[in-house]
Amino acid sequence: MDSGVRNTLLGIAAFISVILGLLVASVMVPRPMTTEEAQKLGLYRFDAPRVINDFSMQDQNGDPAGVDNLKGQWSILFFGFTTCPDICPTTLSVLADAVADMEAPPQVVMVSVDPDRDSPEKLSQYVPAFNPKFQGFVGSFDETVNFAQQVNVAFGKVPGETPGSYLVDHTGSLVLVDPEGRYAGFIKSPHNAQNIQKIVATL
Repeated sequence: MDSGVRNTLLGIAAFISVILGLLVASVMVPRPMTTEEAQKLGLYRFDAPRVINDFSMQDQNGDPAGVDNLKGQWSILFFGFTTCPDICPTTLSVLADAVADMEAPPQVVMVSVDPDRDSPEKLSQYVPAFNPKFQGFVGSFDETVNFAQQVNVAFGKVPGETPGSYLVDHTGSLVLVDPEGRYAGFIKSPHNAQNIQKIVATL
């Protein structure tokens, strides 16, 4: 075979290999999500993650829980309470569906906004019922306010239908904490499992 023809064929083969490699890479490695695409899914990421000062709570096993518990992996926090009639169980169910098929799911934590009625024991019966790996945090009212304010979560008691009863009105957004234990952004409600899966895939 003429050396010129051979070199041409080798060049074409090399070019095809490069194109195929780029195509495989584009499939295997998802491209970064644009801001517009992220917001359509309800995701709002900060350009610079915000430091979370340490806090003192307990997990559902009664062990101390603080910012170190949120380090080493991505975490999704949801602020709710065990006697919540609708939003909390719905959100935890959506999160359970979202992480069910993930090879490396984020840590999911429900932080109680009802420390007067929630206890580690109550959380241990409630939160893992949605997924055995889900965690629950509870602390004093002041400590809960301290933590919630750092991640832009608002909550407060509202009177119930019967005298002396109450519900807790609270933010429905999901808080994203990065592996350094920093507030990285949030996912606005309403939530669905497919959107959460797409968001986690880009983290």
